[in-house]
Amino acid sequence: MSDPIDSLLRQATEYAQKLATQTDDIDDDGNDDDDDELDLTYPNPSTLATIQSDKLMEVQDDDTKGRGFYALKDLKAGTRLVVAKPLAMVMGSELEALEDMDGGDEEEEDLDSDDGNEVDGKPTPTAKATKTPESDDDGSDTGEIEATGTKQNGIIILRLLQKLSADPSLWTDQLSTLFPRDEESALDLPTWLCSDVMIGMEIERQFNELPLLNLFKDNNESICKEIQLRLPLVVRYNVLSMETAPELFVHPDVENGGMSELSGTGLYGSEVSYFNHSCVPNVSRYCIGDVMFFVTNRSVKKGDELCFSYIEHEFLCESAEKRTLLLDMNFTDSDDGGKERPNKRQKTAAGTASVKGSDDDIPLPLIDVDMQSELMATPLMERLELIEELLEPEEPLDPEQDYKCDKYQLTILHAITLDGLGRTSDALKEWESCVDFATQYFPPLDETTVALNVQAALCAHKDGKADIAKGHAKKAMEMHDALFGGGVERFRNRYEKEFLVKMRHRTEKEIASDVESLFSKMS
Repeated sequence: MSDPIDSLLRQATEYAQKLATQTDDIDDDGNDDDDDELDLTYPNPSTLATIQSDKLMEVQDDDTKGRGFYALKDLKAGTRLVVAKPLAMVMGSELEALEDMDGGDEEEEDLDSDDGNEVDGKPTPTAKATKTPESDDDGSDTGEIEATGTKQNGIIILRLLQKLSADPSLWTDQLSTLFPRDEESALDLPTWLCSDVMIGMEIERQFNELPLLNLFKDNNESICKEIQLRLPLVVRYNVLSMETAPELFVHPDVENGGMSELSGTGLYGSEVSYFNHSCVPNVSRYCIGDVMFFVTNRSVKKGDELCFSYIEHEFLCESAEKRTLLLDMNFTDSDDGGKERPNKRQKTAAGTASVKGSDDDIPLPLIDVDMQSELMATPLMERLELIEELLEPEEPLDPEQDYKCDKYQLTILHAITLDGLGRTSDALKEWESCVDFATQYFPPLDETTVALNVQAALCAHKDGKADIAKGHAKKAMEMHDALFGGGVERFRNRYEKEFLVKMRHRTEKEIASDVESLFSKMS
């Protein structure tokens, strides 16, 4: 059976190019006015949305952690476990269109995620294995419920209700199996209310009309009441961010081949919902359009639980308290690799993920998307001065408050800036520092580590260090092949536009020569 990735990459590229030249519209009830929505054709439908046929894993129950996926045999790194498409999704471009319709008077805070959903303008690669949490509040101090449910989740709820009205089995066979899996569990969680008033009103209207449709022969009213309680929470706790090749530096640059237009949020079915979180993940995921792949990122022993990280890999180096804050998923992370961690759905005493009793005790990372974009918009020499001031603060770093990943992000920006100034030798030291960070803290197979090695190889080649350049190129291609397959050809295909990013003073002819010298064969 042929590998579907090349076909999907072609479709994704064509779709991204089309989106870059048009504007999608979305109406108030969450429906896309453009009939040509993202829906890539999967070449091998028999393996879509299913665990691979040779039974690599199965769902098992654990008394302390709940359900999870466990390996049925020893698995080598790079084993493809599951391929799936979402039950419902919303694209970032649709949200932008909706905000334009609203006149842009109010700017909604991005409560769903600290990951790549807000990708436009982000100059650095970002690992994408993340859940998309919200900052729900149960309003226990005031007796009122704060509307913090995000717009994108509201739209997904509406789309699921539309599909559910046409096919009730979507609830009985798929949605009802997702967490929270019963009404008792749902009642223990903070209530979900949409922060967008119009979408929230439409959700309420459709919930009220649901019993009138008589979708269920038995217990119609009670099932509809259960749907009203559980469905918003099913979406809130199970949605996943979707980005195509977000690790590439070209990703936000749509005009030059970046795929940020394909970013969005999707709810996937039970075939992926049992992957628990771990701070030492043995599974990674990546998307091509709306098709999501789950692969092992290290060797796995028979009987081991299969987990991915709900936060970006760059945050895995942080303390358990900081990871818990970033997770915002109503459970506490731990430093034991997930083997003895609490149930992934276990609430803290306050009902929400807390750090030292209050989210105010630990700040969020300083070098976020906005800060990176602001720095990259600054002229080169001024940017260099600002970055070096941030890299060498007057006050010593506080391990309780400061983030290791801030220095990593700054080092990437430092390398880009030095490269732009022609200081190639200095830039190479910074690229290699970033590679070292990724090698130490990221999973053994990681797409961002690939991207960093590519930049280190190109920088070393320009600096005349041929052996160092070839070493980084070899690591990049071997790791890419383990994750994505397809050898050199697929690597060159995925990185075609990345090679042309104007990071160094090189002509297209020189770049072509560099690529041919470094990335023409695996060894």
